[in-house]
Amino acid sequence: MTHSAKVDLHAHSNCSDGSLTPAELVQRAATAGVDMLALTDHDTVAGLDEAQSAGGLAGVRIVPGVEISASWRSQAIHVLGLWIDPASARLQSALGSQAERRRVRMRKICAALSDLGLPGAALLAAVEAQPGLPTRSHLAAALVAGGHVGRTDHAFRKYLGAGAAAHIAAQWPALAEVVAWIRDAGGIASLAHPARYALSAGGRRQLLADFVAAGGGALEVVTGGNGAQHSEACAMLAMKFGLLGSVGSDFHDPQFTWNPLGRLAKLPDCVIPVWRSHA
Repeated sequence: MTHSAKVDLHAHSNCSDGSLTPAELVQRAATAGVDMLALTDHDTVAGLDEAQSAGGLAGVRIVPGVEISASWRSQAIHVLGLWIDPASARLQSALGSQAERRRVRMRKICAALSDLGLPGAALLAAVEAQPGLPTRSHLAAALVAGGHVGRTDHAFRKYLGAGAAAHIAAQWPALAEVVAWIRDAGGIASLAHPARYALSAGGRRQLLADFVAAGGGALEVVTGGNGAQHSEACAMLAMKFGLLGSVGSDFHDPQFTWNPLGRLAKLPDCVIPVWRSHA
């Protein structure tokens, strides 16, 4: 992997809340000139075989990955597992539990929507008809399709986001437990989009200290849609805590133009790339 290689280690397919199939995602990455792509669907590895096959045809190196929801001090935190063995028995069992948590939460949210006078059962059926695990993004799209809100961000603001009318807090496993699943599957745990969490500077440092203590190995220093100022601040944190640096668009849908596949700022030189040992 040359220094100028284009790497994107955070992308989603329709096996979770992305809009493209794994093969379509890989083809889009190839068109964008991406050399190494991680498929990191939420709490599932269902798309990895298809992505690997498509990568072989398109000349894109596929990193087997997953994005797992965890809890830290009552806040949802997302941890990327990179270079995992998707056949790991412990990981498979853990992801099965995550899928059930998602289904239970979705049923509760749709029941809350029914209590608000919306067709909760129909919305649940629309979500469950989609491929992949049910997510709030699927439900937001169903609310738009049903004419209940104008846009998906309105759905989150009015019904689904924290503090909104039908919000149900997720009961995710502890951060240290999630990191252990990833390490047990032979992967590197990378903290996703660290600037997105509603934390003070001190809170962010404590999160990273706990993440490292649990065996976390990398930090997503460059995230799609974030500027150079954010990347530099995250690079300083990666250096402070001895973490490798990752880059990822968090791509979901071609319609979301602010985080296209592969169009990422360069990882600051002061940080060791997480992919160096896998090049």
